[in-house]
This record gives sequence, C-alpha cells and structure tokens, in this order.
Amino acid sequence: MTSNHGTHAHSYSQFDAYGGQTLWFPVVALLSFGLLFVYSASSVYAGQKYGDEFLFAKKQLIYIIPGALAALAGARLPLEKIQRWSLWIFSAVLVLTALTLAPVLGKKILGASRWISFHGFQLQPSEFLKVAAVIHVSSCLADKKIKWASLLPLALGFVVLLRQPDFGTSIIMLAGICAVLFFYGVPKRYFFGGVLALIPLLAILAVAAPYRLKRLVTFLDPFADPLGSGFQVIQSFVAIASGGLFGKGLGGSQQKLFFLPEAHTDFILSVIGEEMGFIGLVIIFLIYAMLFYSLLQILVAVTEPFHRMLTAGLMSMIAASTLVNMGVCAGLLPTKGLTLPFISSGGSSLVANLFAMGLLAQIHAKAYIRQIEGVSNDVQGN
Repeated sequence: MTSNHGTHAHSYSQFDAYGGQTLWFPVVALLSFGLLFVYSASSVYAGQKYGDEFLFAKKQLIYIIPGALAALAGARLPLEKIQRWSLWIFSAVLVLTALTLAPVLGKKILGASRWISFHGFQLQPSEFLKVAAVIHVSSCLADKKIKWASLLPLALGFVVLLRQPDFGTSIIMLAGICAVLFFYGVPKRYFFGGVLALIPLLAILAVAAPYRLKRLVTFLDPFADPLGSGFQVIQSFVAIASGGLFGKGLGGSQQKLFFLPEAHTDFILSVIGEEMGFIGLVIIFLIYAMLFYSLLQILVAVTEPFHRMLTAGLMSMIAASTLVNMGVCAGLLPTKGLTLPFISSGGSSLVANLFAMGLLAQIHAKAYIRQIEGVSNDVQGN
C-alpha cells in the first residue's frame, strides 16, 4: 500500500468514527433539556423540602460526570472481552440488584425496594441489569456453541425484579431480549408465538399484585378516582392540555406546584408540555427521532452477529423506555415508574443509558472503520 492509500485508509476523525454529530448531538440536546427541566420541575419542591431550589438540578449535573465516564468506558472497553465475560458481568449486577432486598442496604421508596443506600449514596442496580442482560443474551446467541444453561440466570433476574417489585423494568428488559432474539433469527412463527404466549403470563402478573391491578383499573378510567389513584394521570392531562401550542414559558408550570407528583422524574414530559406547549413536545419528539434514526443506521451497517444483536437490544431497550414514559404521560399506558431517557432526574438511569450509548458508539466505530478500509482496499485494487 502506498503512502497515499495509507493516508486515505485513515482519513477519518475519531469523533466521526464514534458516531459524530449524528449520534451525539441528540444525546447532548436531550441532556441539556434534562438539566433545564429538572430544575424547572423540581425547584419549588426542592426549595420547600430541602431549602435548595437547585438541589436536583445540581445532582443531575453531577450525574453527567460519571455518565460521561461510563460512555467513554462503553466506547473503549474491548467488546471482545465484554462478550467473553458477559455471564460474570450479568451475575455481578444481579447480585447488586438482589442486595436491594437486604434490610440493611436496601432502601424502600413508595413501597418499592429498588435502591441500595450506603452512607447517603444511592444506586438503582436494575438500570444496569437491563444493559447487562442484553449484553449476556447477545453474547450467548453469538457463540456458535450455545450453552443454553448460561441463559438461566436471566430467569433469576426477572424474579428479583418482580420481588422488588419493578414490573416496568422487567418489561423494558424483556423488550431488549426479544429484540436480540428477533435479530438472532428465531423463526418468526416461533418468535411471535412466544410473544403471544407471554401475554397471558404478563396479564396474570399484572393482576396478581393489588397495586398493579389498581394501576390497570386507573388506566382504564382515571376519572373514577380523581383524588386518589387517578390523580397523577389527570394532573398530567391538565399540564399538557393547559400548555396549548406555545406553552406558559419556562418556569410557568402550575401543575408542578405539588399537583403533579414526581414532576422531575416520571412526569417531566408533562411539565415540558405545559411550559413549552405542543411545539416544545414536537421538538423533543424530533430529537428522539434523530437519535433512533442514527441507531437504526448503525443496525443496518453492522454485520458481526454479536454487534448486531447488541445494537438491536440496546436500541430497543432505550426506545421502549422512551415510548412507555411518553405513553404514561399521555394516558395511553398504565403508570410504570419509568424515567424518560437522558431527560428525567435519576443518576443510575442516566449512567446506564450513557454506557449503552458508549457501546453503540464503539460498534459504530468498528463498522465505520471497516467500511473506510474496505473503500481504501477497493481503490488500491483498482
């Protein structure tokens, strides 16, 4: 290869290789919206309860630092080693998730034991369990000699999640795993048959716990109990409807003034709708559309089985979280307690999602460099 060909083969920037503006602009835009609206949605609540109106905004800003490091780790840690050690990675995160049920370490909030609390530090391991599960399933199915027994710990993962209880995270993890199975090449008749077989099981789980049954009944008719179980959803309706076309302006939300519970986490989209109006919601939707279009481009470009399945699983997991949160705020789905990726307040969710984005960026880089080198080889051959 001549020096000219060598120069051509490496004539790409690291930033472009790892997704460039197409992949990272939507993420940075969503993080910026998140900072802005975490402050707007939480300032009154934080001021009155903790004496610091910037408390949750400062936390969110701090979370971005380990989030950025997680993204860098995802982009730099060798995928081959992650694939090889996937069972141990999943097992370690599963143990952490199980520790949330321990009386000393586990912290219960609103009836759910989903957090590990240690000297004021809080961690929600289930956010990382979703990513670890997708990695592990992709690794197992990419292996030419599949050891089906290595998939059994996944069942234990679902048991722990339902024991917390965290039905919403179970659904998101299942969505990621189903995407991996689909791109593995499970025959469509078996795949869709399996999905249909899961529906009765999910229905049983939904009605087995009183709180889940109550959420389902509330979803069907929130106005049946407007001051009780239907209060959250109704206040979300009011927030979005009162925003109109252009909204009430930043900080102008009335529903965040103790009417809309979890305004800076689960229902932050409702506050955005009230303050920025329909136009603001469209902007958010378009940014997410840009992000998922970029991820779809990666999925199309990737040919290596592990990379392809991992891309499908992680993309589906983030997309499912986004759609479920939006559906809950719009009253199209029962309340699930899931955050809006990259926007809602929550350190564990933010770090886990940015780590996933780092992995996706690395997959993009490998496909991008392979394509550049392929073009260079074609030029050399001619």
